[in-house]
Amino acid sequence: MTYRDMDDVISSLLNPEDAPYPSEILLRRVKSGILEDLRPIRPLAPVRILFIGCAIVFLSVVAVGALVLGMNGWGTLSLVQRIVMFLTLAASAVLLANSMIRQMVPGSRHILAPAVLLVSILILLMMVIAATFRSQPESTFLAAGVMCLKNGLTFSMPAGLLLWFILRRGAILYPKLMGAVAGGFAGLAGLSVLEFNCPNLNVFHILVWHAGVVIVGSLGGALLGAAVESIEQWRKHIRP
Repeated sequence: MTYRDMDDVISSLLNPEDAPYPSEILLRRVKSGILEDLRPIRPLAPVRILFIGCAIVFLSVVAVGALVLGMNGWGTLSLVQRIVMFLTLAASAVLLANSMIRQMVPGSRHILAPAVLLVSILILLMMVIAATFRSQPESTFLAAGVMCLKNGLTFSMPAGLLLWFILRRGAILYPKLMGAVAGGFAGLAGLSVLEFNCPNLNVFHILVWHAGVVIVGSLGGALLGAAVESIEQWRKHIRP
């Protein structure tokens, strides 16, 4: 079906009194053009199933990371530090999972806009870290920090990959925004691994290198989302 045929049909629909009724041949061409791109879709899973999927991804990555890297950090944390940090991480992960699931369904209502929620969680995380830990002397700030950042991202990336198999089932209108939130969620998984593994309690180490995993994850997800948007726009322009 050509663009001229489509224009004729639209004109007929908008001004039925001024336009002749489309011919049978034209109607068949319109019908074939519409049906050509139709594909069956799988219904989106219930919200609770999507939540469970996100939880499995998060907990699996954290468990594997703790087993592979060890749990030296867990023993150095006080009871208060364990409760505060892991409750904050769990609550943040739940909020970001909820945001991702809502973005999978166009028209869903958000308590906070996804971008605002992500920034708020990052700020809250920084405040909790600053209030929970203290400054300590550290002679290997850069070397130890780079190692922690590398370890955190090593487990954030598979978390993001596993998330993709869940998120791709939805109708994502803003890939850049979804990518940032998903990257932040994956970054929280990497940060959780570090809290189990890293015995360094210097507040500046945790603020820069541990929380940096979440920031890098969000930025990386946003960049991937922007790449997806660019590819989709390019496909639309070249589509006949």
